[in-house]
Amino acid sequence: MAKTPRTCVVTGACGFIGSHMVETLAADGHEVVATDHPSAFEAAGKVARMNVDLVRRLAGRVIPADLTAPGAMDEVVRGADYVFHVASVFNYSVPWATLYRVNVQGTANLLDSIERANNGVKRLVVWGAGGVYGPPTPDNTPFTEETPPNPSNNYLKSKWFQEFLTMERCTRAGIKWTIIRPTTVYGTRQTYGTPTLFRQAYRSGVVAIPANLTGRIPFVHVEDVCGAALHLAKYASGADGVFNVNDDSRMTTVDVFRYLAQVYGKPFVKLPAVPIGALKSVLGVVAGVSGVVSRRLGTAPVLERDSVAYFGADFTYSNEKLKKAGYEFRHPDPKPALAELARWFVEQDLI
Repeated sequence: MAKTPRTCVVTGACGFIGSHMVETLAADGHEVVATDHPSAFEAAGKVARMNVDLVRRLAGRVIPADLTAPGAMDEVVRGADYVFHVASVFNYSVPWATLYRVNVQGTANLLDSIERANNGVKRLVVWGAGGVYGPPTPDNTPFTEETPPNPSNNYLKSKWFQEFLTMERCTRAGIKWTIIRPTTVYGTRQTYGTPTLFRQAYRSGVVAIPANLTGRIPFVHVEDVCGAALHLAKYASGADGVFNVNDDSRMTTVDVFRYLAQVYGKPFVKLPAVPIGALKSVLGVVAGVSGVVSRRLGTAPVLERDSVAYFGADFTYSNEKLKKAGYEFRHPDPKPALAELARWFVEQDLI
């Protein structure tokens, strides 16, 4: 069956995932309307410029707009078939007021604009977060879409509010919606989160890790996040539902660092087991000091307190609902893509 080109809006188009969403839609033959905050198009960083250049090259229309300004998205969504709402502040260190203004109120403004477009939008796909389920326990994992949300920090609370707002408003207005909950996303042009793992391995003379860090890290390639979003937007099987987006791997922290040591040609040493609680306490102190220093210097903290809460935890997610909806992963095993990404970071002098 021939593909039907659609007009697709991507919010947060100049970011890591947003730029990949633009790439995915363009490759599938759709007309892309890319939007982001005006300042995003003026960013000077190396990766930021890569994203902007890609968006300007692939998008049919580029419309800078401030999502937090009421009415700013009216022109953006006019005539759209699908809206992929990626835009969000993803940072554990920013104040709650900023998270609420962008992630929650910004989504409300977008919904207002979609409603004013007379329900012409066939599907709204909103980026949630795999972390909304809260800390894993033997009783609540693997996380399924039926697991009650229990967000453990302000960022995740803002994402859950965003999800709830989407479900409530869209259902009332008759707008078809889909929420995806990606887990640990990795891929090229990434600057926050996962690159820390690569940096630690690459800069170490010897990659050493305590033997009892056997908690699993839930991975998903950015191409699968965007591929799943497009797949779910196209078909009725994705309507009015929440979907975990997580690959099939079950790599532990030890497995990940052993593999990165292999990729970078570094010796790997498995250290004796350490008391996880005591180590988290130490890391909490380090994160606190790092936060104070970074605020004074205006830089990003080396370690964030909310990230420490995940240390040593064993995260597992079910992706059966997504598979039953017909999605087939391009990267079910992350190892080959992780190796490619490890080399890309070095080639681009980013770690």
